[in-house]
Amino acid sequence: MSSPSISVVGAPDLAARVERAGEGERIVVVGGPVRERVAWATRAVSAGAHAFLLWPPAADAGAAETLAARAEEAGVEVGVERPLGAGAALAGVPDGWAARLITLSLVAPLGGRLAAAGWPTLLAGALDVCTSLAAARDVTRLDAVAEREPQADTDQADALRAVALAARFENGAYAQAVVRFSDHADTDEVALYASRPGSRVEARSLTGPLCVEAEGHPAAVAPAPPDDAEAAEIEAFARAVAARQPAPYPLHRALATLRLAARVQDRLR
Repeated sequence: MSSPSISVVGAPDLAARVERAGEGERIVVVGGPVRERVAWATRAVSAGAHAFLLWPPAADAGAAETLAARAEEAGVEVGVERPLGAGAALAGVPDGWAARLITLSLVAPLGGRLAAAGWPTLLAGALDVCTSLAAARDVTRLDAVAEREPQADTDQADALRAVALAARFENGAYAQAVVRFSDHADTDEVALYASRPGSRVEARSLTGPLCVEAEGHPAAVAPAPPDDAEAAEIEAFARAVAARQPAPYPLHRALATLRLAARVQDRLR
């Protein structure tokens, strides 16, 4: 199995960590301005290369849908970075496991890594984790409420401070997530819990490790997260390409997350 070559567009710091020559398939990792990512990826796909887009993959879902169609025509894979880099933690979930109940709490100190991601990515990341653990994409009911902080400048909209959301999935799974900024926390705080009859998973970081418990069996802890989660996601995509397997987080799933996050933001307006 030949190792794919990897080149990077629009992210010089990442290029120094992941670029390499190879004798197999070609992969183009696309960063840079969000509005330009689909165009760069389309060029790569049209030239027969596979594409991996940093999050967010596109400024709007419509542009990304065109890219997905072009990739299907060309017979290449398009993968996407998970919104909050939760790939390492989710990789510890047993194959075929689907939660019936999911709760997630994200507390982001102002000035920290989570807060710097911004609300669109925070909401998308929370939804990505919930939908992945539920093993479902279709949401039959979605509720969201927000706490806002008035701005000193009355011409500016009030700033979001906290969002609580709840989703009921078509397979019966139920998820609740609370994301909030904090003036008092020193570090990002994560509490993830998901369960189904007879087993459950828990994590205190979106990048892992994940604790898996099943009745009658000792708790198992998934491997510790990699030092460079972003590079690890790209390497996972490269392994899938080399093995001619689907992307771990394909574009169509990223699009579903974008649409779901847009529904939440519509409810908060």
